[in-house]
Amino acid sequence: MTHCATNPETKILCGDALRERRVALEAALLAGEIFWREMPFRVSRPGWVDRYPEIDAELMAMSSEGLAALLDNNLALVTWLTQRAGLSALFAGLIAVPRVSHAAADAGDPRQVWGIPGRKLQQIEAFLSSAGELTGDALEWCAGKGHLGRLHQLRTHAPVVSLEIDETLCRQGQALAARAGATAHRFVCGDALAPDAGLLLKGRHALALHACGDLHRRLAEHAAARGSLGVDIAPCCYYRLSTPEYSPFSRASRLRLTRDDLHLAVTETVTAPAREIRGRDRETSWKLAFVAWRERSLGEPYRSFKPVPEAWMRRDLADFLARMCEREGISPPPEAAVPALEREALHRLNVMMRRSAVRLAFRRVMELWLVCDLAEPLLGAGFEVGIREFCDRRLTPRNLLLSARRPS
Repeated sequence: MTHCATNPETKILCGDALRERRVALEAALLAGEIFWREMPFRVSRPGWVDRYPEIDAELMAMSSEGLAALLDNNLALVTWLTQRAGLSALFAGLIAVPRVSHAAADAGDPRQVWGIPGRKLQQIEAFLSSAGELTGDALEWCAGKGHLGRLHQLRTHAPVVSLEIDETLCRQGQALAARAGATAHRFVCGDALAPDAGLLLKGRHALALHACGDLHRRLAEHAAARGSLGVDIAPCCYYRLSTPEYSPFSRASRLRLTRDDLHLAVTETVTAPAREIRGRDRETSWKLAFVAWRERSLGEPYRSFKPVPEAWMRRDLADFLARMCEREGISPPPEAAVPALEREALHRLNVMMRRSAVRLAFRRVMELWLVCDLAEPLLGAGFEVGIREFCDRRLTPRNLLLSARRPS
């Protein structure tokens, strides 16, 4: 295990420094709750606007290019808000995490990487390089087609078991392993959330690249209790929980988070193409048009609605509003009112995106806090635990790696 450090030039954040960072991150989240707890999509005028009108005015006057540049840099965004809100608990160094530098791996035999999309392959290579040498056999948690496990087996020659719930993916993964000559790679079709899934961890080192919510939480719990040699986890989709609220592993935590709150930790989507971003903005503006019409029709504040079928977004706004109103049990707007609703929705979208900036200043704070909290059961079981970035955020913004090893 590499030595503990908090300096970004060094290799890992671990031990007492990790726990101290968790406490500091929680303090920043509690101190800045007024900025991140309310969602601008649901609350047209968040509570912080009246307390900090100068921040709101600056955001409203900011150019689109300036706003985009600010939102594209977590460190700059945290610094920007700290200077204006006077939050002593929030500072840029709070989200600084060491990153592992590694040379690009040799692509090797094309059969080894058959069927792996280019960006996914780069993520796997970075993950495996950052995880370093493992002791013993490996268990790939929530494996999909087993790309990660296959490459690890071929490059280390150590046996790998890939756990995956989907039988079709298991068959496809086993075929890819045979094609690549990964003779010591086998699949187990099973549910990672089942009580007996932890039995597979005994005497093995677990690998999990972008395991979601309950899946990465269960892995940390099992690894601590079931005799795992160690784990390397890159968490993702923290909000995918079976419960409406997040239950911290740290018993001293005073932070209370709902699934909606946890969405904040994954709002950074730097890998999305421009066309996808434009589509997402249009979808949001249309939903805002419906919200505006419902507020006007019923005179009620915002209330949530069920997910919108993708097919409804392929027609025009009038058709979308008619379908939404029918589903939600209200009268649709007259055709003549639709253009004005569209203009209002675009205005709301612009204001929402600008006011979201203060909330997004806490996205990496929350994500890093969640990963530090994930380390708690492993630290409690005596593992040496560290956190680092395994790749640049341009490759994937979910680039935090939690590594744990049993002391030798």
